[in-house]
Amino acid sequence: MKNKYIRSLKGNDVDVYDVLKAFDVRCPAMQHAIKKMLCSGLRGYKDTEQDKREAIASIIRSIELENDGEVK
Repeated sequence: MKNKYIRSLKGNDVDVYDVLKAFDVRCPAMQHAIKKMLCSGLRGYKDTEQDKREAIASIIRSIELENDGEVK
């Protein structure tokens, strides 16, 4: 089965999690939103619109967590 998250970048195979680590994204809600946006509609069981709506919800949750002082 092909990993839907792996992409070739400048001759190297990377996945969403490599990108999150490279950009030091620590908030789990923001990680979820970024994954949804990068892989929108590509995973086969949700369409692009649903993934975008879920990304928005995750960004809102990330803001709430930051406002509560739970993440930076």
